[in-house]
Amino acid sequence: MRIVNHFIKSLYSPQTVARLRFQGVGKAIGYIFFLIFLTSIPFGITFSTAFKSGIEEFEQSMKSDIPDFTLKDGMLTSQLKKPVIQTDDNQTFIFDTTGTVKESDLNKYNDVIAMLKNKAIITSGGETQDFPYQTLGDVTLTKQDVNSLINKLSDLLPILLPLIFLFIYLFTVAMKFIGVTVLAVIGLVLQNFRRRSLNYRRLWVMSAYSVTLPTVFFAVMKLLHTEVPFSFLIYWAVASLFLHLAIKETPEPRA
Repeated sequence: MRIVNHFIKSLYSPQTVARLRFQGVGKAIGYIFFLIFLTSIPFGITFSTAFKSGIEEFEQSMKSDIPDFTLKDGMLTSQLKKPVIQTDDNQTFIFDTTGTVKESDLNKYNDVIAMLKNKAIITSGGETQDFPYQTLGDVTLTKQDVNSLINKLSDLLPILLPLIFLFIYLFTVAMKFIGVTVLAVIGLVLQNFRRRSLNYRRLWVMSAYSVTLPTVFFAVMKLLHTEVPFSFLIYWAVASLFLHLAIKETPEPRA
């Protein structure tokens, strides 16, 4: 497929990106959807596996390790004197109503479900989400109520996981569109250094392909659970440099 060939060459060839400037904006938009889908597959698999394992671990812990509790007015209370921490196959479950476990303490875990005094926190596939109990409103829940909800959630996983992945995918695509648009504006400045005369539409198309290398790199790092220092600066530096090299490959305007 041509789009796969463009993807591969956009990883290393600014000359190819320069030639693609004549491509229509519609094809460039389609390429962004393809790029994000391709780089989201490893995350989707990792997230789905970790999320499913986390639910199973949580369900098991609720049955055997956690005492009776009450969730009321946004606060979790029980008769516990110290936190319950269970780890199985790199999956960690934490239940703490004492306030001993802090949110910063969870950074040492790759995959964890933590029920703290005032919020629940889920870290899976390198992504962290927190759910303050206050968002539930004026609701009172007991251990029996939560067990019932978990059973229903387990039954709905085949539907919920694809929906979650779709939401994350579309959100990531939207953020990438914004990033490409900003990079194209940077390209207007970069082309002045090379004395080129490219219009914004062509720079936008080139920018769509110039983000391939940093996007793939950080997707791989996320898959490996590797934290990259100054990732924001590195992403923009690599994308801008690649676009600059692609602009360099375009011919100078005729005198």
